[in-house]
Amino acid sequence: MRRPVTDATAETEDIRRRLNETQQPLYVSLSNLLETDIYEGRWPAGAQLPTIAELSERYDVARVTIRQALGVLSAKGLIIPIQGKGTFVADQVKPRKTISLDSDWNYLLATLDGNSAESLDVIKSCALPSTVDGPEKHFKDYRYMKRIHRAYDEPYCVNDVYLANDYYNRDPETFDRQMIIPHLTRVSRAKLKRMKQSVRITSADLAVAKYMNIPVNAPVAEVRRLITNRKDEIVFFSTGLYRGDLVVFNTTIDVPG
Repeated sequence: MRRPVTDATAETEDIRRRLNETQQPLYVSLSNLLETDIYEGRWPAGAQLPTIAELSERYDVARVTIRQALGVLSAKGLIIPIQGKGTFVADQVKPRKTISLDSDWNYLLATLDGNSAESLDVIKSCALPSTVDGPEKHFKDYRYMKRIHRAYDEPYCVNDVYLANDYYNRDPETFDRQMIIPHLTRVSRAKLKRMKQSVRITSADLAVAKYMNIPVNAPVAEVRRLITNRKDEIVFFSTGLYRGDLVVFNTTIDVPG
């Protein structure tokens, strides 16, 4: 039987409700929640966490679930249990790598530097989806790749990518292993002209939540990118779903007058 909720703030009530509605293992959702608290400074470096009993009462979950969630954070090096004293936030927490969606090409390349990609599905030859209906020209066929992108071994994006086979075939092994956009700039004869980017906020479905270890219906940023060459041919098209807590969009607007 679940314990009655007593003396809870509206925020805690909402957290309890969302934890109860999650489609993930409860300890995974709870570890994500606690991890965000650490990265956002609610529990600063060196701070002592509440006891397992206190966390169990706060979130209205079993103590074994709290232990599992703390085990995930400990494995990531975010917290340190000290026997006889308690559990503390690590003194040096590796900063969470954010993904910039700025409209600057060089900044985008710097953001992607060091990230890794894993292919989940591949179609060797296909056309672009019908939703790509702008004035740009299409190549005859594209290679489709469904990929998970990671930074610091943490999944942050599920990406549906279409890369013109004319470009993919120039260095297939590297395109299979590395982030595609940075390598496009290094491929010989890859004279790129323009990238269009659009962003909208949506929510994670069950599959996306599972891939990125986030709750179902968690906010995600849907980012569409289209890259053309100097002949206005579409070299690259992608639709990526990014974890909402890792995405940063910066822009500068000049004020006239």
